[in-house]
Amino acid sequence: AGAIGGRGQVYVLDMGEPVRIVELAETMIRLSGKEPGRDVEIEFVGARPGEKLHEELWSAAETVTPSSHEAILLVTRPPIDAAWLEEARGAYVAVLNMDITVEPGWLGPLLGFLEANPGTGAVCPLILLDADPGRINAAGQDIHVTGLGFNRWLGQPRARAGTHPLPVSGLHGGAFVIRREILDRLGGWDERGFLYAEDVQLSMLLQMIGADIHCVPGSAVRHDYHLTMHPEKLFLLERNRGWMVLTDFRGRTRLALAPLFALTELMIWGYCMLRGPAFLRAKARTYHWLAAHRAELRERRRFVRSIRRRSDWQILRRLRWGYAWSQFVTLGRERGTRERTQIPSEGERAAARR
Repeated sequence: AGAIGGRGQVYVLDMGEPVRIVELAETMIRLSGKEPGRDVEIEFVGARPGEKLHEELWSAAETVTPSSHEAILLVTRPPIDAAWLEEARGAYVAVLNMDITVEPGWLGPLLGFLEANPGTGAVCPLILLDADPGRINAAGQDIHVTGLGFNRWLGQPRARAGTHPLPVSGLHGGAFVIRREILDRLGGWDERGFLYAEDVQLSMLLQMIGADIHCVPGSAVRHDYHLTMHPEKLFLLERNRGWMVLTDFRGRTRLALAPLFALTELMIWGYCMLRGPAFLRAKARTYHWLAAHRAELRERRRFVRSIRRRSDWQILRRLRWGYAWSQFVTLGRERGTRERTQIPSEGERAAARR
C-alpha cells in the first residue's frame, strides 16, 4: 500500500470470504489429530465487552474499489464538511438559512414527527414568504425527474398546505431537520453542490437509501425570498444538476429519459438566449466543468452505488414529471439585475479557501 498509494488514500487487505470462528476451531482440532465434540469440547461463552460478532473493515458511507494490486482494496468516502457537521450534537441536525426567521414553537412539531416516524429521514417546516406570511414560499420541493427543483406551492395561500404532514419528493435547503445518523451515513452535505441545488442532491440521496421526506405544516418559518436568476446562479444550478444526473441515475435510466433531458436542456438554452450572452456563457461553462471533473464523477458514482437501497424506477415514481411553468414564466419575464447577484465565482471561492 505504501508503494501504490497516494496522499490521503486508505487501503485495506482483501481478506476474502468471512470464516466462522467455530469452523476455524474445528479445523485446528482436527489438524491436531483429534475430533471436535469427542476428544475436545468447544464451549460457547458469548461475546465479552468490546468484542464484535462481525468485523467491519469499512463503513456504509465508504466506497471500496480494486487497486492496482489484486490483494489490496482502496477505500474512499465523500468529503465531510467538518466545519459544522463534526460540531453537531444529538440525534438530529437542524439547518436554517441566514435569511430565515423562525416562528415560536417551530422545532417541536418537526422533532415530534421524526420521533413518531422512524422511516422518515428528514422533515421541512412550512416556509412562508417574509413579505407576505399569508402565502407559501415552499412546502418542501418538487424534484423533477431531470434534476430540476421547484418550490412546492410557491405563492399559494398558507391554507393550501392544510395542517397534516404530507410526503414530499424533496426537502428545502432553507429550513429542515435531518437525522444525524443518516447525515453521517451520507458523508455529510456534499460541498461540491455549493449554494444551489445541494438540497436537491441531498433529497435524491435520501430517496436512494429509502428514507422518506415530509413537510410538517404545524411548523412554520418565514423566508426573505425573491425568485430571481443571474448568470452565476444559473451556472451553479446547472452545474450541480448535471453532476447529480450523471452520478445518481444509472446509464440505462438516463438513456430512457433522454427525450426529457433533451427537452429540459432546450428550455434552459432558450431561457439563456432570452437573457443574453452572459447567461449563454454561464450555461456553456457547465459542460466544461463536468468534462474537467470526469474522475470525480466516477468516484461519486461508486459511492452512490454503495448506499443505494431503491432502484431508479422506484425513485422516479416519487418525483415530479411535469414542469412548474409559473416559475419558468416568472424567471422569463425578469430583466436587468437584482441586488442578490454578489456570489463569488469559483476562482474567488478557491482563493478564499487558500
